[in-house]
Amino acid sequence: MTAPTLLVSQSGQLTQGLSAIVSAHSDGPVTTFVTDRSEDNQYYLSPATVEAVEQRCSDSDNGPVTVVVDGEMHPGQSVDLQTRLSPVTVRDKRAAVWKWLGEANPVAATCLELQQARIARRAAAAEQRDAADRGPSGTSGSVEAHDERIQELRDTLEKRRTAARQRLQTSYSSVDGRIVLLGRVSAPTTPIWAALTETTATATVGRPAQPTTATATVGPHTLAVTDTPGIPGSHGVPDWLRSAIPGLTAAIEQATCVLGVGKDCEPLLTAVVEEFDDRCRTLPSDTESAARDTLDALLETSEFAVKLPYSDAAHALVSDLHGEATVHATEYDDAIYVRVEVSQAAARDLRRRVSEVDGDVQPYNSSE
Repeated sequence: MTAPTLLVSQSGQLTQGLSAIVSAHSDGPVTTFVTDRSEDNQYYLSPATVEAVEQRCSDSDNGPVTVVVDGEMHPGQSVDLQTRLSPVTVRDKRAAVWKWLGEANPVAATCLELQQARIARRAAAAEQRDAADRGPSGTSGSVEAHDERIQELRDTLEKRRTAARQRLQTSYSSVDGRIVLLGRVSAPTTPIWAALTETTATATVGRPAQPTTATATVGPHTLAVTDTPGIPGSHGVPDWLRSAIPGLTAAIEQATCVLGVGKDCEPLLTAVVEEFDDRCRTLPSDTESAARDTLDALLETSEFAVKLPYSDAAHALVSDLHGEATVHATEYDDAIYVRVEVSQAAARDLRRRVSEVDGDVQPYNSSE
């Protein structure tokens, strides 16, 4: 029997993309209950909302219900709401997203474990107070064990975050630029990334679970292109999501340009510009060709007139240039003449390679 999920929001609307993420990892049907009420100190959900949720859960005949609260509950609220709704399983939106990402993202999985440990610690402390086993200043062995587990998870989380950031920061150091594809949960970043990088990838809602990078050739440029998880919400990247995807912040910090993919990405790019001062562009359409045209217009190049002697090494260089740069013209006369366009980052390497085969390279002047 499949377990149904009830997605509850009392802000008047659901967080954009949350329903799609919850549906992606739910065993059964997902239904929603949206109302507009203020947060309650004890349960997070207002008393009226809790009563409505209780009724909906009791009416379910499809097995135990999972309630996903579209909000950020502190551990005390999670414990009280879980106790009130038991045997219903309760998660907040952070836990729902971390659970989905955590299937392929160790940092997100640890974030979820840490949240669950804090909730379990709060429940143990509440049980201790209710039982009055110890004085007001004492702690039970159970609470101490939870404290130790929480510290272990904090240490693990910091190590995994550091490793994730370092992997992204130290890879692809020889490229001409770094491009980040960024969008909402439903944005087709993965198909565009796969087409640019000539990589096979399956488009799945809310995925990849962490930034994924491969190289792409755009004109004369070799670029590191990073696909990123879909961002739920309608503004920037929430802190709780960053904590689970440290490579995302590292990728944006290093980006030559952030390409916004899909509808509703403008507020997301605005937040990126305000925080990171990155160059951002919104794609006019969700296609590989639009991405290439946008990058062609953005990335700077230099054009050179190359003169090469007739030699095996020179012929090999001409062959390499056709594969690595944009060759506009090749003429075989008293020497080999090549008009080539390269990225500014590759200009110095071009001069060196031409010199090694006893050739000459000059900036191309179209008026000559």
